[in-house]
Amino acid sequence: MLSYIVRRLLLLIPTLLGVLAVVFFVMAFSPGGFGGTALTQDGAQSQGEDAKRARKALERRYGLDLPKVAQFGRWINQVSPVGFRMSGDVSFTDGERDAVGASLADLPFNTRPARLQQAVGTAQTIAGYAGLDAAAAAARLREALATPAAGLGVLGDLDSRLDADERDALKAKLSELAADPARGAERAQYELLRVLSFEASGRSRIRFDKPAFKAPDLGQTLRGRSVGALLAERIPVTILLNLLSLPLIYAVAIVSGTYAARHKGGAFDVGSGAVFLGLWSVPVIWAGVVLITYFANEQYLRWFPAAGLHDVQASSMAFFPSWENDRFARGWLLDALWHLVLPVICMTYGGFAVMSKVMRGAMLENLTADFVRTARAKGVSERRVLWQHAFRNSVLPLITMVSSILPALFVGAFVVETIFSINGMGKLGVDAAFQKDRELVMATTLMGGVLGLLSELVRDICYAIADPRVSYD
Repeated sequence: MLSYIVRRLLLLIPTLLGVLAVVFFVMAFSPGGFGGTALTQDGAQSQGEDAKRARKALERRYGLDLPKVAQFGRWINQVSPVGFRMSGDVSFTDGERDAVGASLADLPFNTRPARLQQAVGTAQTIAGYAGLDAAAAAARLREALATPAAGLGVLGDLDSRLDADERDALKAKLSELAADPARGAERAQYELLRVLSFEASGRSRIRFDKPAFKAPDLGQTLRGRSVGALLAERIPVTILLNLLSLPLIYAVAIVSGTYAARHKGGAFDVGSGAVFLGLWSVPVIWAGVVLITYFANEQYLRWFPAAGLHDVQASSMAFFPSWENDRFARGWLLDALWHLVLPVICMTYGGFAVMSKVMRGAMLENLTADFVRTARAKGVSERRVLWQHAFRNSVLPLITMVSSILPALFVGAFVVETIFSINGMGKLGVDAAFQKDRELVMATTLMGGVLGLLSELVRDICYAIADPRVSYD
């Protein structure tokens, strides 16, 4: 079994890469590509040179100006714990920053401390991007600033995407500024530094000479938030919904399916079959609206809250329920469970409707099997026949279905989270897809892929546990 698990885990890597590649390239070649919404919004809010600069900054930030294959390789390296360092990871020590600042301090551009810090930051980017040490990067920048109009070659150290016309216009402007006898040298140097600083901002590439074990980096969203921090906020919410939903689905399915099979043709069998068939045909979005309308509306029952996971005053509540001033205070825990009742109902009714019918069919098949008849002929009690003989073989179809129902619950949580205004993973993933937020879409795809593949592995392990005849050796 151990060798089988190791093989499956190793096969998980190429399978996951295939899933990620499909999603990446489908979105990359779609109209607008990654960040299309953000680029459109930037263009609508700014025009001319400002819009162009905003587009360039976004392209450098996510490497959108690189070939699609290079973009995918860069993202894989970014999220992989084994890979190569990025040039943006290179940073000067305090001593190196002081030394670089001292080597540039006597140039005319240095009239304000902020300008010198800007120059040191640009030298740091050049050092990481071009693979230079601090002294060589400082010398390269100093050489360019000494003769600004002739020092545009430093743009090549940053793989600048300035075209020929833009370079000629910049060179002419630098020559014009340098011709001023008063402050020409200062202005020309600062203009070149300003352009270099903009070209260096967000610029990073893979340093193939620096292999390393590193912490996976999921990047930043289009709004500048850390994807990892955002997922850390949303994942616990979706996990909580699923931890409550899955046991409830299986408990109802096993009990009702077993009882219906044991009393085939009885009132419970016929009635539960009709009810479950009706529940399975009810759309989740319609069920959610009905539950809110009748159970969370002041005009009707108003038993449960309509949205969110907590009351607005939950932060001031005690954790456990208590009596305060002769009044019952539900506390933080009970308040959370109270808010979760309607969402959990929406996430479970379709699942146990299907699983109960599967359990009933499997139990009926095993109750008529030869080994069950043999057990009964030997005088084994009906209770033991039911739970120790028939049930163990009947649970195999449920194990098969768990590998599909678990990812489906995470995906289907989007509808429930939207209806009940719950900020979870499902809602986050769909919103990211609409916004074409590359880092967020790929992060949610990565988590969904890992979840789906691991659920397949767990299914196979559960097979071996439930049925001793199953062996993978």
